[in-house]
Amino acid sequence: MKSIRLWCLGAVLLVLNISSYAQDYEQGSGIAGCQAGSGVCNGPQQLQQQQSVQQQAPQAPPEKWESRWGAIATDEPHGVLGSSAGISTGEGAGRVAINDCRIKGGIDCTLQVSYANGCGALVVGDKVFNANWGATVDEAVQKGLSMCKKASPNCHVYYTTCSPAVRVQ
Repeated sequence: MKSIRLWCLGAVLLVLNISSYAQDYEQGSGIAGCQAGSGVCNGPQQLQQQQSVQQQAPQAPPEKWESRWGAIATDEPHGVLGSSAGISTGEGAGRVAINDCRIKGGIDCTLQVSYANGCGALVVGDKVFNANWGATVDEAVQKGLSMCKKASPNCHVYYTTCSPAVRVQ
Protein backbone atom coordinates (compact mmCIF):
# COMPACT_ATOMS: atom_id res chain seq x y z
CA MET A 1 0.00 0.00 0.00
CA LYS A 2 2.83 2.37 0.91
CA SER A 3 4.65 1.56 -2.31
CA ILE A 4 1.54 2.40 -4.34
CA ARG A 5 1.25 5.77 -2.58
CA LEU A 6 4.94 6.50 -3.19
CA TRP A 7 4.61 5.45 -6.81
CA CYS A 8 1.52 7.74 -7.26
CA LEU A 9 3.28 10.63 -5.54
CA GLY A 10 6.31 10.18 -7.80
CA ALA A 11 4.09 10.08 -10.90
CA VAL A 12 2.29 13.27 -9.87
CA LEU A 13 5.61 15.08 -9.26
CA LEU A 14 6.94 13.89 -12.61
CA VAL A 15 3.81 15.16 -14.43
CA LEU A 16 4.04 18.55 -12.66
CA ASN A 17 7.73 18.88 -13.52
CA ILE A 18 7.11 18.06 -17.22
CA SER A 19 4.17 20.51 -17.31
CA SER A 20 6.32 23.28 -15.79
CA TYR A 21 9.15 22.60 -18.30
CA ALA A 22 6.69 22.73 -21.22
CA GLN A 23 5.34 26.09 -20.08
CA ASP A 24 8.85 27.51 -19.75
CA TYR A 25 9.73 26.16 -23.19
CA GLU A 26 6.65 27.78 -24.79
CA GLN A 27 7.20 31.13 -23.09
CA GLY A 28 10.91 31.16 -23.82
CA SER A 29 11.87 31.94 -20.22
CA GLY A 30 15.53 31.28 -19.76
CA ILE A 31 15.89 28.92 -22.73
CA ALA A 32 18.40 30.06 -25.35
CA GLY A 33 16.91 30.52 -28.80
CA CYS A 34 13.29 30.80 -27.63
CA GLN A 35 11.18 33.83 -28.34
CA ALA A 36 9.12 34.80 -25.30
CA GLY A 37 5.42 34.02 -25.63
CA SER A 38 5.70 32.73 -29.20
CA GLY A 39 6.21 29.03 -28.54
CA VAL A 40 9.05 29.17 -31.13
CA CYS A 41 12.48 27.89 -30.21
CA ASN A 42 15.45 27.50 -32.49
CA GLY A 43 18.25 25.03 -32.24
CA PRO A 44 21.86 26.17 -31.66
CA GLN A 45 22.67 26.36 -35.39
CA GLN A 46 19.60 28.52 -36.14
CA LEU A 47 20.42 30.75 -33.17
CA GLN A 48 23.99 31.28 -34.46
CA GLN A 49 22.64 32.16 -37.92
CA GLN A 50 20.23 34.73 -36.44
CA GLN A 51 23.00 36.33 -34.38
CA SER A 52 25.30 36.40 -37.42
CA VAL A 53 22.64 38.16 -39.53
CA GLN A 54 22.01 40.70 -36.76
CA GLN A 55 25.72 41.50 -36.51
CA GLN A 56 26.05 41.95 -40.27
CA ALA A 57 23.13 44.40 -40.58
CA PRO A 58 24.47 47.67 -42.05
CA GLN A 59 24.48 50.64 -39.71
CA ALA A 60 23.85 54.18 -40.86
CA PRO A 61 27.02 56.28 -40.88
CA PRO A 62 27.20 58.86 -38.08
CA GLU A 63 25.93 62.33 -38.92
CA LYS A 64 28.63 64.80 -39.87
CA TRP A 65 28.16 68.54 -39.49
CA GLU A 66 30.25 71.52 -40.59
CA SER A 67 30.28 74.85 -38.82
CA ARG A 68 28.93 77.91 -40.57
CA TRP A 69 29.87 81.42 -39.58
CA GLY A 70 28.07 84.73 -39.69
CA ALA A 71 29.11 88.29 -38.83
CA ILE A 72 27.79 91.84 -38.43
CA ALA A 73 29.82 94.93 -39.40
CA THR A 74 28.82 98.59 -39.10
CA ASP A 75 29.86 102.07 -40.14
CA GLU A 76 28.43 103.85 -37.09
CA PRO A 77 28.79 107.49 -38.23
CA HIS A 78 26.99 106.76 -41.49
CA GLY A 79 24.45 104.29 -40.06
CA VAL A 80 25.39 101.46 -42.42
CA LEU A 81 25.13 97.77 -41.56
CA GLY A 82 26.71 94.82 -43.34
CA SER A 83 26.27 91.14 -42.55
CA SER A 84 27.15 87.64 -43.63
CA ALA A 85 25.81 84.14 -42.96
CA GLY A 86 26.61 80.58 -44.00
CA ILE A 87 30.35 81.16 -44.44
CA SER A 88 32.78 78.28 -43.82
CA THR A 89 35.29 80.29 -41.70
CA GLY A 90 35.13 83.05 -39.13
CA GLU A 91 37.68 85.14 -41.00
CA GLY A 92 35.68 84.78 -44.22
CA ALA A 93 32.46 85.77 -42.48
CA GLY A 94 34.09 88.94 -41.15
CA ARG A 95 35.44 89.89 -44.60
CA VAL A 96 32.05 89.32 -46.25
CA ALA A 97 30.25 91.43 -43.60
CA ILE A 98 32.73 94.31 -44.01
CA ASN A 99 32.45 94.14 -47.81
CA ASP A 100 28.64 94.12 -47.51
CA CYS A 101 28.85 97.22 -45.34
CA ARG A 102 31.07 98.97 -47.90
CA ILE A 103 28.81 98.00 -50.81
CA LYS A 104 25.93 99.65 -48.94
CA GLY A 105 27.86 102.93 -48.65
CA GLY A 106 29.92 102.41 -45.51
CA ILE A 107 33.31 104.10 -45.45
CA ASP A 108 34.80 103.03 -42.12
CA CYS A 109 33.17 99.61 -41.68
CA THR A 110 34.12 97.75 -38.50
CA LEU A 111 33.45 94.14 -37.60
CA GLN A 112 31.18 94.14 -34.53
CA VAL A 113 30.57 90.42 -33.96
CA SER A 114 31.15 87.07 -35.62
CA TYR A 115 29.67 83.75 -34.51
CA ALA A 116 29.54 80.10 -35.49
CA ASN A 117 26.46 77.87 -35.60
CA GLY A 118 24.21 80.48 -34.03
CA CYS A 119 22.65 83.89 -34.47
CA GLY A 120 23.64 87.53 -34.27
CA ALA A 121 21.61 90.58 -33.28
CA LEU A 122 22.15 94.33 -33.50
CA VAL A 123 20.30 96.24 -30.77
CA VAL A 124 20.09 100.04 -30.95
CA GLY A 125 19.35 102.55 -28.17
CA ASP A 126 19.25 106.35 -27.95
CA LYS A 127 22.95 106.60 -27.10
CA VAL A 128 24.58 103.25 -28.00
CA PHE A 129 24.21 100.10 -30.03
CA ASN A 130 25.27 96.55 -29.23
CA ALA A 131 26.00 93.63 -31.54
CA ASN A 132 25.82 90.28 -29.81
CA TRP A 133 25.48 86.57 -30.57
CA GLY A 134 23.84 83.45 -29.13
CA ALA A 135 22.78 79.91 -29.93
CA THR A 136 19.34 81.24 -30.95
CA VAL A 137 17.91 84.57 -32.09
CA ASP A 138 16.25 84.99 -28.70
CA GLU A 139 19.54 84.48 -26.85
CA ALA A 140 21.38 86.95 -29.10
CA VAL A 141 18.59 89.54 -28.70
CA GLN A 142 18.47 89.13 -24.91
CA LYS A 143 22.24 89.58 -24.60
CA GLY A 144 22.13 92.65 -26.85
CA LEU A 145 19.18 94.22 -25.01
CA SER A 146 20.81 93.59 -21.64
CA MET A 147 24.03 95.35 -22.68
CA CYS A 148 22.22 98.22 -24.40
CA LYS A 149 19.89 98.95 -21.47
CA LYS A 150 22.88 99.37 -19.16
CA ALA A 151 23.99 102.42 -21.15
CA SER A 152 20.95 103.79 -22.97
CA PRO A 153 17.16 104.03 -22.78
CA ASN A 154 14.78 103.00 -25.55
CA CYS A 155 16.68 99.96 -26.81
CA HIS A 156 15.15 97.96 -29.64
CA VAL A 157 16.18 95.17 -32.00
CA TYR A 158 17.40 96.59 -35.29
CA TYR A 159 18.68 93.46 -37.07
CA THR A 160 19.03 89.69 -36.58
CA THR A 161 20.61 86.94 -38.65
CA CYS A 162 21.47 83.26 -38.16
CA SER A 163 24.08 80.88 -39.51
CA PRO A 164 23.31 77.28 -38.45
CA ALA A 165 25.69 74.34 -38.91
CA VAL A 166 25.19 72.36 -42.13
CA ARG A 167 24.82 68.58 -42.24
CA VAL A 168 27.24 67.17 -44.80
CA GLN A 169 26.62 63.46 -44.16
